[in-house]
Amino acid sequence: MSASIRPACAADLDAVLEIEAAWPTTPHWPRRQFEAELSELGLKRSVFLVAEDDLAVAGYAAAWLVQDEVQILSIAVHGGMARRGVGRLLLDAVLEAAKAAGCRRATLDVSERNAPARGLYESSGFAAVGRRPGYYDDGSDALLMDKPLT
Repeated sequence: MSASIRPACAADLDAVLEIEAAWPTTPHWPRRQFEAELSELGLKRSVFLVAEDDLAVAGYAAAWLVQDEVQILSIAVHGGMARRGVGRLLLDAVLEAAKAAGCRRATLDVSERNAPARGLYESSGFAAVGRRPGYYDDGSDALLMDKPLT
């Protein structure tokens, strides 16, 4: 895997939106939400990263830092890059940034139907702690997952 991780910038938004639109279960953010994450206020409370492979955006991760917790909002990988370690690179980078910011816990929601993502999170130490019925656009439940960062 030759992908590198870096902070997202405005020039990445078209690629990020294209990646997000390709995933049917994602509760899609509008462009203005991603732009807000890049604003001065957004950068104080969030982690917004992209994975780059051969100078193209291969995936992205967005998370909010809330007191001593990081809430992972979205990790998505370009379909052509799936199952090549990009998601793990992004997840690890978000968790490292959260630890550096003093976070002691990570939380996220994942579709019960998204077995690859659930496997990634479980292999990284996340455990299911709850469920949100019918949360995703396709009607699937969200599993609430949690991981201590200490």
